[in-house]
Amino acid sequence: MQQVSTPIRQVSYWLRVVLLASVYFSVAKASLLLAIPPGYATAVWPPSGIALAAILMLGVRYWPGIWIGAAITNLSIETSFAAAAVIAAGNTLEALAGAALTRRAIGPSYPLGRCEDVVKFVAVAALSPTIAATMALIPLSLGHALTGPELLWNWWTWWQGDAAGIIIVTPLILAWTTRSPILWSRGKVFEAACFVLLLLGATWVTFGSAPDQAPYPLTFLITPFIIWAGLSFGQREVTAVSAVVCGLAVWHTVERRGPFAAFSLNESLLLLLAFASTVVVTGLVLSALLSERRKSAETRLSESEERFRLMVLNVTDYAIFMLDTEGRITSWNAGAERIKGYGANEIIGHHFSRFYPDEDSRKGKPHEALDRAAIAGRIQDEGWRVRKDGTMFWATVVITAMRDAHGNLLGFSKVVRDLTERKRAESELMGATALAEKANRAKSEFLARMSHELRTPLNSLLILAKLLTGNAGGNLTPKQVQQAQVIHEAGGDLLALINDLLDLAKIESGVPTALNIGPAGLSGMKDYLESAFGQAARDAGLRFDIVVEEGLPDAVETDPQRLRQILRNLLANAFKFTRQGGVALRIAASKSGWTPGHAQLDRAPGAVAFSVSDTGVGIPEDKQELIFQAFQQVDGGTNREFGGTGLGLSISKELARRLGGEIRVSSASGSGSTFTLYLPLVFNVEFYN
Repeated sequence: MQQVSTPIRQVSYWLRVVLLASVYFSVAKASLLLAIPPGYATAVWPPSGIALAAILMLGVRYWPGIWIGAAITNLSIETSFAAAAVIAAGNTLEALAGAALTRRAIGPSYPLGRCEDVVKFVAVAALSPTIAATMALIPLSLGHALTGPELLWNWWTWWQGDAAGIIIVTPLILAWTTRSPILWSRGKVFEAACFVLLLLGATWVTFGSAPDQAPYPLTFLITPFIIWAGLSFGQREVTAVSAVVCGLAVWHTVERRGPFAAFSLNESLLLLLAFASTVVVTGLVLSALLSERRKSAETRLSESEERFRLMVLNVTDYAIFMLDTEGRITSWNAGAERIKGYGANEIIGHHFSRFYPDEDSRKGKPHEALDRAAIAGRIQDEGWRVRKDGTMFWATVVITAMRDAHGNLLGFSKVVRDLTERKRAESELMGATALAEKANRAKSEFLARMSHELRTPLNSLLILAKLLTGNAGGNLTPKQVQQAQVIHEAGGDLLALINDLLDLAKIESGVPTALNIGPAGLSGMKDYLESAFGQAARDAGLRFDIVVEEGLPDAVETDPQRLRQILRNLLANAFKFTRQGGVALRIAASKSGWTPGHAQLDRAPGAVAFSVSDTGVGIPEDKQELIFQAFQQVDGGTNREFGGTGLGLSISKELARRLGGEIRVSSASGSGSTFTLYLPLVFNVEFYN
């Protein structure tokens, strides 16, 4: 038997080797189609990522498949057999060294489950390609008369292609060999479809134009989609999105489209490497971070559920058990055994009506109780109940209908308490409350940490970019200082986008916005806004007036910080869309102007109107509702004149609602706009949610 199985295993082994070589060769030839002319310079060399993934998944013994595939590839592009053998050996050693470093630094398991593992993997992806790049110089230097700079350029081209291939392709393959934690409901599938369409549109906007029409900062448009993929999907989807984006970027650049095509070959390769690395590493770090948080939350939830299950099973003061939709008992705890007198093996599967006196059973009270619980969700009842030995006890009973996420009835939970144990029952309820509060605190901590993790690296980027713009050492050229300023401005825009996205996520999730109600001084508000926008108005050659009419109190009772946030957004929009003329803020008492029937403003003792007017481009009437929707703007085209994410007005509208007011707009195309924020003079906490 052993003699028969050994040849079979050998045949299976060589079939896999041949398959690996075929995949390597096919992908290599396809990759050469995207080489940046002239020559065979590729920004991404996917076979290097396939080779590393194969060694990590299959083992070191499959190295011949890599060597054969690499050798045949190099022979197919007019390379001698000796040169092809040396280059193939470099590619093979690169994969073997990368696998060894990965296992040593990270371990034998899937290497990208933690943030620190992602950083280590990126280091491996940078180190291991030096082997293949260095060995490739041997046949190049022997077969061609190349100068030192030319050899260095060939080494750099080889290294960056292999490094990009490992960073992009290896995580893609490894991620798709693991099980996805995402539950693909209809809503999630719809979200994924919308995501794909928007991503393709954003990629086309970024890379589909001619080089002179595609400014470099437009590449930041891809970043929110990487964040979206990390927040909403798993690492499999993040790696797939990163691979698609990088592939499209390379393709468009080869076709001389997009911002990277405007540079030389050397610069194009460098920019593509930087772009691909940024996209992939951002996605991997974010997904790993969320994976860590998700696993930690799942562990805590599992431990909490287990503690709760053990608590229920071991509670002796309460009879806690489950019923199916027909009223048959499906679970039984120690308290039920003590109070009712039945063991679990005696009662599970029987109808709970046996606990009722005969007269109540004949009247149909058990079935009536279930019907009422199914309709109301939860009922409470008191009455006589019967133990196994026939004795009676007075019980308070709570029956709760259990439903799934779609509202389908799963069964009922029933809690029975003997009133003689009232004090001990209250103690158990307090424990359950403490568990719920702990879970809520854990959720709040998770949201706070997520916000911190997103902002911290970006703040570091902004600080470093600001230092570069200062050029304290005087060793930067004016062009380099200008480029550093572009990085700082784009980073600031990205930070504002992250803040807006987090605010929007909190609003859409239904999490109550924390309000700090207090007096908001109108005089101080005027000084603050003049300080914030006065210089910008003067630089733009625009008038800027703030008028506080007489008859108003000194302060409005509201959240001063949220009020400033709304007014900053309205004024920023006004200045952005105004090229000549001016912007004005008028603060006055108001008795009308808001939507008729507004519950808070109609009942308020007084109201104040903050009207922001401009002489800008105006808003067509059919777009005046659209602009208050998230990610929507009047000009939604790919070549729109005015930037922005379309989040500010959406967030401002929701904040105004939570402050008890609303925002109205009056405008016409080409005639300027007036946005009016109506707020009650006194905040009514009764309407806050």
